[in-house]
Amino acid sequence: MKRMLARPSLVPIERSELRHVTLKLPPLKGRALQSAVRLQLLPYVPAGARLAFAYREHSDGQIQTWLWQPAADVQARELRQHWPRPLLEQGGQGLRLLARGTGSEAQHWADGELRLTRWWPAGPTEQDWALFVRAAGLQPDDHPCPARSSPVELGAAPQQWLRGDNLPTPDPWAGWRWQAAGLLLGGLVAFGIGAHLQTVRQLHDDQALLTKLRSEREQALGQRSRYLTLRADFDALSALAPRSSQLELLDKVVSSGILAAAPSLPAPAASAAATPSAGNAITAPPPNAPVTTPLAPSLAEWDYRNGQLKLALDIPEGQLVMLDITRRIERLQGFNDVRIGLDSTNTSLILNMRVATP
Repeated sequence: MKRMLARPSLVPIERSELRHVTLKLPPLKGRALQSAVRLQLLPYVPAGARLAFAYREHSDGQIQTWLWQPAADVQARELRQHWPRPLLEQGGQGLRLLARGTGSEAQHWADGELRLTRWWPAGPTEQDWALFVRAAGLQPDDHPCPARSSPVELGAAPQQWLRGDNLPTPDPWAGWRWQAAGLLLGGLVAFGIGAHLQTVRQLHDDQALLTKLRSEREQALGQRSRYLTLRADFDALSALAPRSSQLELLDKVVSSGILAAAPSLPAPAASAAATPSAGNAITAPPPNAPVTTPLAPSLAEWDYRNGQLKLALDIPEGQLVMLDITRRIERLQGFNDVRIGLDSTNTSLILNMRVATP
């Protein structure tokens, strides 16, 4: 079975507790109008007292209001069911006098709207009624005081009336501005979470890269240590290897034969002439012709540094045949890049060569 929810009953506010005020305000709408009405009604209640009101805007621009002071023990949830008794009754037309307990209430209706109302604790006198009729803009002689009648209750809350403090607190998130603010806030939160996750991921990648670089650095340091160890062993072995001294180099140079004299060649006689004889034969020189003795070159300069050997040989004047003799040094082991030249006087033979390290 469906559970039937009981509708809370309306609580009418008696006329003796109500005050009816008509206001004239600039054209306002919505909550701006409600705030303006409340501001205009504050002088009618003591300072600091609770204020409850209901208001309605008429076609002529006037604001009709009912205000009262709710009891201190009435909760806000209960106050929403409190309505002024005149608003829970059926409307009328023209002037009428209603019975309100021991009191009486005069009403003036025009065009379906309550324009003027006044309440007396007892029945109104002729003077009171005349003043009320004149306040409604009518002639007292044309509208005598009618008999009191009982109002017809509607049993439902009025639809055209707006509530003040009786209304529930409006939802601040109901407007599109708050929805936009919520979307903006959600976007900022999502952006912050995304940035945080991206930062965490980047930090993880950086840590992995740092670990990889440290591993490669340790491997490089290990390889360098191995290289330094091998280099030290190589230097130690190189220190033990025999080296060519300058005496050994000199011995090799001498053994090459470049300091030996060239083979003797007979010189032709100065007075002998090559005259053809019979049969076109060459006549040999006489047996007593002088033989020229060749001279040996001498070592003039020796310089050996940084694996380069430089020799300077003084050769006899005119003995250019020594160029052929110096070719012997090219056949020695341990000498390469041999370069041979003469000085400007053609008396010294310059030899440059590179000595290979054993």
